[in-house]
Amino acid sequence: MRTAMRWALRSVVLALAVGTAYGLIRHRNAGLILAVACGAAVAATVAHGQLRALSLVRERVAWFNVLTALPQMLVLLGVFCVFAIFAAGAPWNLVWTALFGLAYGGVAALAWRRLAAAPGSAQDSQAGWRTLGRYGMATWLVAALSTAAILATQHEVDVRAGAAALGKFTMAMTLAQIPLTPISYAAPLLWRRWMERPNTQALRTGASILFVSLLGVAAVAWALANVWPDLGLGEAYAGATRALAVLLAGGAAEAASRVLTVHSNASGLPWVGVRAEIARWCVLAIGWALPLPSGMLPVCVVWAIAAGAALLVFVHHALAEAKN
Repeated sequence: MRTAMRWALRSVVLALAVGTAYGLIRHRNAGLILAVACGAAVAATVAHGQLRALSLVRERVAWFNVLTALPQMLVLLGVFCVFAIFAAGAPWNLVWTALFGLAYGGVAALAWRRLAAAPGSAQDSQAGWRTLGRYGMATWLVAALSTAAILATQHEVDVRAGAAALGKFTMAMTLAQIPLTPISYAAPLLWRRWMERPNTQALRTGASILFVSLLGVAAVAWALANVWPDLGLGEAYAGATRALAVLLAGGAAEAASRVLTVHSNASGLPWVGVRAEIARWCVLAIGWALPLPSGMLPVCVVWAIAAGAALLVFVHHALAEAKN
């Protein structure tokens, strides 16, 4: 644990440097104070993420849940204070940066104090550079490739259908992420459980139920598109409901993939998720190279098929594992 905390501290120092450099480049006319505040906010967020993960190893699940929810609650409460500060004429960018830095930094400090006071354990292991590099690189690649896929798809919609369609697509994609949010929050808890008590059959059943359930939601959204084509947002969003239905179909595969990614990591196979993301990108590249019909809906279909391709990688791995 002590070694892990030292690594966390080093990552915070690196985040402080990177965040400050970004602040200097992005807000070069705002002065050094804003740049340092930006770096501090980035470092606080990184510290919270690192220490939150470490708390899952040593602390009870309830404490992990507190560390997860508390910064966001503080930010929400801080928003009300920000309005009063705005009225006083304070610079908005500095205020928002300070808000995030204080919320996440305060909770990170609380987590650090608790972890530092915890006694050592004979079960603490020393991970070598190779293990850290393998897991770290795989985790980073999965996160980077999945996020980049969304950004690249948004760019594709903008190029093929224009800014108005991009607005509709972004709204639909945001709504499609709602069912995935609980999975993201539950992922560390699932990882801990499967590290202690792996249950492959329960995993497959749960992933299948999740996939089928979200497919059902997608089917309902598609049926509603005929009577509620604009998601209730007005004529400017006409066609967004159908796009949401297609993205939810892809979201069904995405939800199952996220759960299976956690299981692969807990099983010591982090590169299965990387192969799934590579499959996703291959389908996206092929789909965008095809002469698709105009509009954003064909791009949404390509996105959904690509998400299904990523899921198939996990299915293939599970079948191969079952044979062995």
